[in-house]
Amino acid sequence: MANFTHFTNLVWLGLLFSRENKVLAISSGIDQPGPIKWDLALCLLLAWVVVFACISKGVMYITATAPYVFMFILLIRGCTLPGAGGGILYYLKPSVSRLADMQTWVDAGTQIFFSYSIGIGASTALGSFNKFHHNSMKDTVIFACINSGTSFLAGFVIFAVLGYMAHEQGVRIEDVAESGPGLAFIAYPKALAQCQ
Repeated sequence: MANFTHFTNLVWLGLLFSRENKVLAISSGIDQPGPIKWDLALCLLLAWVVVFACISKGVMYITATAPYVFMFILLIRGCTLPGAGGGILYYLKPSVSRLADMQTWVDAGTQIFFSYSIGIGASTALGSFNKFHHNSMKDTVIFACINSGTSFLAGFVIFAVLGYMAHEQGVRIEDVAESGPGLAFIAYPKALAQCQ
């Protein structure tokens, strides 16, 4: 009988080390900025070119609906994995005691700023295609409802896969769910790689 938990943790630490040291080349502090990572700079330039190409001619319906198609595909795949139900139950089960914690509200506010892209300028750029007397209030309400629904749906997609990861590793979901960029760039790609 072997203990595979140790092996899993080594793989996890290897992924974390690779991301923080080789990919991002995180320096020791703000006074040591480090060299420019040209591969990341070129990827950033490519991302800006793709964004420009997408919004230069206005909003196309395929670019607006494609993320939802992919999200539903990931949701269906995630729900078919063993342990996905536990992840979804963890997502839907509220923790009332956390409502008194100030950090919960700070995290919620931060999520709102990221979700609505406040201060980034994308909404302003896309809004410039509207006519002068356009009903912006109606669009704002629709945008808020769609954004909230999208975030809720994304939670199902993510926690179904996290439930699968917890089931595979034999740990609790709290131990698998890393918050922040680590969830998006380490945990979720690792989980998708395991889904074969």
